[in-house]
Amino acid sequence: MKRFHCSCGAEIFFDNTRCLNCEQDLGFDPATLRMFTIQDAKGGFVTEVGESGPRFRLCEHRPENVLSCNWLIAEDDSHDECVSCRLTRIIPHLSIPKNVKRWRILEDAKRRMIYNLLNNRLTFETREENPEQGLVFDFLEDRRSNPLVSEEHIYTGHNSGVITINAAEADPEYRVAVREEMNERYRTNLGHFRHEIGHYYWMRLIQNTHWEAEFTSLFGDPYWDYDISLKNYYENGPRADWQEYHISAYASMHPLEDWAETWAHYLHMNDALETAVSFNVLKLEFRRDNFRQIFAKWMELAVAMNALNRSVGKFDAYPFVIKHMVYRKLEFIRRVVTEARESAAPAVFSACGSSGAPIN
Repeated sequence: MKRFHCSCGAEIFFDNTRCLNCEQDLGFDPATLRMFTIQDAKGGFVTEVGESGPRFRLCEHRPENVLSCNWLIAEDDSHDECVSCRLTRIIPHLSIPKNVKRWRILEDAKRRMIYNLLNNRLTFETREENPEQGLVFDFLEDRRSNPLVSEEHIYTGHNSGVITINAAEADPEYRVAVREEMNERYRTNLGHFRHEIGHYYWMRLIQNTHWEAEFTSLFGDPYWDYDISLKNYYENGPRADWQEYHISAYASMHPLEDWAETWAHYLHMNDALETAVSFNVLKLEFRRDNFRQIFAKWMELAVAMNALNRSVGKFDAYPFVIKHMVYRKLEFIRRVVTEARESAAPAVFSACGSSGAPIN
């Protein structure tokens, strides 16, 4: 994540709607990945303070009693929701008070994930643009957390562009319980979004492309029977030597889950390294340096993060061991993302309604 500063010079953060120092209103422009102070303009529009244009509208979910969404909408965009909020199709029943908090937590994580996509010029189609495979999010409940709904179990997953998230994942106690039950070392809302969007980009970037053969050689046959693999995993557990080949035990379940888990970790690396560079923790040219250099910096940062967490009595921030095979898979994802970013660079980035976001 980039580092942001208010026009008054104070540090501001990705989710802020107002500077805590000077109390000026803030907005985030997804087309340029900039956050800046905003002022009212004529006709219900806002502009950057001290600038005459371009003009923006506020996302309809900006009010503090809703989502406090600070993302801006371009003047020529007809939507009332920002590029992130409009991707959500179903939200939890807001008649239940805790669901407002759940919705807000899930949208906060989704916006950070969408930032990752925009920062890498990873284009996507909305359901409006592609009714069959466009990207859309459903935040659903089941009877375990809301006895008023009919569904007994809602499972987080992806299917042809539809990403379903169990709304209870926003509850820390639920995530901890499932993490322990599933013997997982790492379970976060942001991790869920990055994992599930990986399935979407396998469909968008790998399936039926020149990458598919290399994918199969690294991850395995993506067309293996998924239900049989899932049943085998939950009945017998992961293969004994999974750490030699996979980033997580769950990644060993099926090649598509291996891809999604590894993709999520690539986005973890990408975001954390950008943050570290922004705060002058390390020096790195993420877009220009080769992957061996990037990976070395990542391991250096991960060791430091884990040591810092242990110093304040917390679990490791990054509790993973990356062996050679996982390194090769991460490097493959790097090449896939680089090709996608470079092919999208000259084009209009339709998701933002503006030119593509600049890449550092």
